[in-house]
Amino acid sequence: MNENFGKRMRSIRLSRHWSQQELSLRCGISTPHISSIERDKRHPSLEYAQRIASALGVPLSALCDDETTFVIPKMRNSADELPLPLQNFILNESALPYLEAAQRMSTLPEEDAHFLAKLIELLTQRKRLTDTYQSETSAL
Repeated sequence: MNENFGKRMRSIRLSRHWSQQELSLRCGISTPHISSIERDKRHPSLEYAQRIASALGVPLSALCDDETTFVIPKMRNSADELPLPLQNFILNESALPYLEAAQRMSTLPEEDAHFLAKLIELLTQRKRLTDTYQSETSAL
């Protein structure tokens, strides 16, 4: 990484009109960590650098190589378009493990991601049924 990584990252983030929280959501890295990278207080690991570049929609070289020139591609889907409860969730630091899991899931082949989504749905249904059964038996 070079000393301009954080500056380039911030410049691209601002060109998208994203907050640090939104970038955090998109790459699964905590907001304080994003802030430290942008202020050159920390340097990202290779994995984090790749996740940031992917979230920003640019090649890693666009953030690491001063010689690389690029046109920032347009992106859609701002966090502002999400329902308010979901916006509140993603801005909460305790959501970080779930955001990191979602980031990892987004890199899986489509059929594996579909399988995991179905598994989560089944576990959620099981939890609801268990809760319903327990509340009904405690009422007796």
